[in-house]
Amino acid sequence: MTNPADAGHNVVLAVPHPAPLNPRGITITCTMCEAARDWLLIHVRPDLVFVRCRCTHEWREHDLGAANGTVARGADGDEREWETFEQMYRGLGFDGLLAGTVWNLS
Repeated sequence: MTNPADAGHNVVLAVPHPAPLNPRGITITCTMCEAARDWLLIHVRPDLVFVRCRCTHEWREHDLGAANGTVARGADGDEREWETFEQMYRGLGFDGLLAGTVWNLS
């Protein structure tokens, strides 16, 4: 498993993405907990996208590109800088504390 923090890359954009992801028409699911939505998209230079689940499982998703993070962010996305990946994960709720939590977004 490749982790952007371990790879020495600079984070460009980290965006929560509550909806399912299906870049090839097949819904992406977490191999650890089988979640099918509520992701953190982490875009690192030049065009690597990692997906992180609330259970803390994280992987590079080859079927997603920089545009996916930009679209998920939207035009009025808030920007915030984090000192560490751990602070970012905790601040956005992707540190494992909310593992198994399902948000009712409807």
